[in-house]
Amino acid sequence: MRIVWLLLMFGGIALVFTTNHPGVLGFGLLLTFVSGFCAVFAFAAARIESTARPDSALLTPEVLAAVRARAAQQRAAQAQGQTPAPARPLPPPPAHS
Repeated sequence: MRIVWLLLMFGGIALVFTTNHPGVLGFGLLLTFVSGFCAVFAFAAARIESTARPDSALLTPEVLAAVRARAAQQRAAQAQGQTPAPARPLPPPPAHS
């Protein structure tokens, strides 16, 4: 879709430079600006999507609750001047098929 927006933008630019009518000029300018705006956001969305983690890699609510509980326990132990208990490894997130 990004290529379509770019082609529309370049078509609008070509229309602007080749026309003699003010109405067609206005339409070409509008086409150029709208398609250029959409092309920028389409390229940005593709860039973000290429570096985003899949939803299956996100932590589940149960794992997040365990992390928060462990952090609260460590803060309480540090506040009392004790050394925190060794951390238990977190269970792996469930596999999504």
